[in-house]
Amino acid sequence: MSSSKPPISTVIVEDNPALLELLTGMLDGIDGIRVVGSAASEADAIALIHATRPQLAIVDLELREGTGLKVLSAIQSTPRDTGSTRAVVFSNHSHPVVRSRCLALGAEAFFDKSFQMDELLEFVHGVSGASA
Repeated sequence: MSSSKPPISTVIVEDNPALLELLTGMLDGIDGIRVVGSAASEADAIALIHATRPQLAIVDLELREGTGLKVLSAIQSTPRDTGSTRAVVFSNHSHPVVRSRCLALGAEAFFDKSFQMDELLEFVHGVSGASA
């Protein structure tokens, strides 16, 4: 089933180059998703999100400089600058307190890098409307 909907613009906030490359490649393979940029630091991520106003942001918590928590906070607190960006967290820091904080800051979901790559991709498939 082909759709005339434009692809879901997506940014990836990740400071590990190997993981960024892997994730970008996997997302590029999903119909209905278009990766519009990536950032490795808090400031770059916020600037990128303001500039591109993506529909989806996949955010790591531990960045080269700053934190993903502040990126989530910026998305939540400045909707006129970020548009209607949906955020999900993809991180190794999956302690329940951290997860709760992310959800309180507007993250729609939290995926543990150690073992939830498939779940993240399933979530993105759902957002895109593509069949997995």
